[in-house]
Amino acid sequence: MSDVNVQTKGRRQQNGLACEECRSRKLKCDMAEPHCGTCYNLGVTCITNPLRRPRGPRKGHVKTLKSRIAILERQLYGDSEAHPDTPEHKVDNGECRPLERDKSAEGDISDGAIEDVEAITSHGSGDYMEYLMSAQPIEISKWPGNMSLDFESELDQQIDAFNDHTALSSAPPLMTNLKPTSGPVLENSVIFPDLSPKPLPIPPLVTQPPIQITPLECADLDDLFFERAYLFAPIIHQQHYFARAARVSRMSEPFSCLQHAMRTLAASMGSQFKAILPMLYTRTSGMLDAWDHNTPDEAIPIEIVQAQLLLALYRILKEDPRKGWSSAGHCFHLVHRAKLDQIDSPRIRRLCQLSEVEIEERRRTFWTAYALDRYANLVHELPLALNDQMILTRLPATEAAFQRQGAIKTEFLASAMSQKTKQPLSPYAKSMVIVTILARCLAHRNQCNVERITDPTSQEYLTRHRALDKILTQEIETTLSNISTELEPYNPTRLYIEMIAEAAILVLFTALSSVPEGAQDVYRGYEKRACEAAERIHTQAQRLSQLGFFKVHPFTPIALFICAGFTRSCKSVNANATEQFKDISSSLRYLASANSLAGMFHFELQQSGWNRVETGGL
Repeated sequence: MSDVNVQTKGRRQQNGLACEECRSRKLKCDMAEPHCGTCYNLGVTCITNPLRRPRGPRKGHVKTLKSRIAILERQLYGDSEAHPDTPEHKVDNGECRPLERDKSAEGDISDGAIEDVEAITSHGSGDYMEYLMSAQPIEISKWPGNMSLDFESELDQQIDAFNDHTALSSAPPLMTNLKPTSGPVLENSVIFPDLSPKPLPIPPLVTQPPIQITPLECADLDDLFFERAYLFAPIIHQQHYFARAARVSRMSEPFSCLQHAMRTLAASMGSQFKAILPMLYTRTSGMLDAWDHNTPDEAIPIEIVQAQLLLALYRILKEDPRKGWSSAGHCFHLVHRAKLDQIDSPRIRRLCQLSEVEIEERRRTFWTAYALDRYANLVHELPLALNDQMILTRLPATEAAFQRQGAIKTEFLASAMSQKTKQPLSPYAKSMVIVTILARCLAHRNQCNVERITDPTSQEYLTRHRALDKILTQEIETTLSNISTELEPYNPTRLYIEMIAEAAILVLFTALSSVPEGAQDVYRGYEKRACEAAERIHTQAQRLSQLGFFKVHPFTPIALFICAGFTRSCKSVNANATEQFKDISSSLRYLASANSLAGMFHFELQQSGWNRVETGGL
């Protein structure tokens, strides 16, 4: 008995009872109040049943187990006397005697030991105690003489690490693929697993278990994507997508990643898929991480770029926007690697063998990433990753031409901004032009702040201001007049374009906040125009509540936040500033329930307060 090496430790089970949701999913419950972490993430009610029987040995199990061991010993001893020549006997000084149990493994079977056994086997498949209590005779071999039972913490670490990566709802069986810790391996012997800690590399895509989503739910998620997410991420041709999805046997891993990313973003655009959204997101993130890990130097398929882009949009709009911008930075890197900013360069078009639909999908993927780059610059003043003066990718075609799979030659961004041609642009292409002007106005304001310190007498800011004002004025006249005839007054895209254009006027005005005395006439002239722009944004913001949460363009809160900053910093020259600030703050609070970006802006407005004077940023 003194040879046994059984390490004693406290019970792994925490005080308290796991909730019913964690028990049904076989997850480890943190037993937090009033709801555990799992129920909070899934958005379900956390229910704990205090009347259920606690874990541990049942009454009478210890005595029954002891008597069962005694019966098996007698059977073994009787068989050894009936067959003295069997190899189950030991030879000692020429005499045969039956095989005895290893005394090192013998000890008092206490309630705590049985409880430990049940705690270990309760994670496996089936009731292990019922198996031990079955009446079938078994042969008992010699157990290892030196065995450690202190492997629960390592076991939990490996299971938790595996579950965190694959987002499984149940732990894998523990009694499969087991190895003995020490001693000989004999037939029918009880084998304990080798639970020494090992690094867990990211498994390949094919080994990750699928999420249990019915085909009807998948079809519903696909429809939801094209109904709601396509508004701000029109990067996938609907007919082309469903044709590829129908060829299940030929589906590639990149396309599977894209499907999961589409469905993750779509699930966040409604309330009916709230329960499966965390698993969908974890699964999609794991697939893309595995792709990056396993194929770091290969050519980037367009589906991987699109999937990363959709996942970044999900993180920005539905999780933490600040962390989402980091994911967007990875997307910009993939855009450069895939040369999506050079799609229409003569050299690439000469070698291109893609269809018109595939080329247009790549164009739209680039422009969606381009807009996201500008949004990051506007929100956090992050440096631009995509230079608008080096782009050789044409603006997106009209939606009708895209769905017809027709070939239409659109303008480059530089030509559209200079208005050298009168070719009509789609609303999506017009939004790219307006976003570009808005980003340039912000760059102009930042440059003015630097020049006031390094060269206070410089007049370069005035030249830039007049050039930007001319471009912005022309674009507002042409763009807003065109979309007013193409789109309904309450169309989400129209409201978004109009509000972004008015926000550009506000950013351009704030660049004149500390102009020299000689340019005060320019400041006063633009001050009136900025107040009118703020009033128009205020009027349009009141229409948002009539669209519904998921119909509003998700980046509309950027224009609202710019306007709120203007009304707060220029309240001395704007008689309606107080009312405008409160109404815009209410609009952000309204959108915050379905848009994390709006929630972040509303929180910042509440933290800064009305009396703060805006000095930088938006």
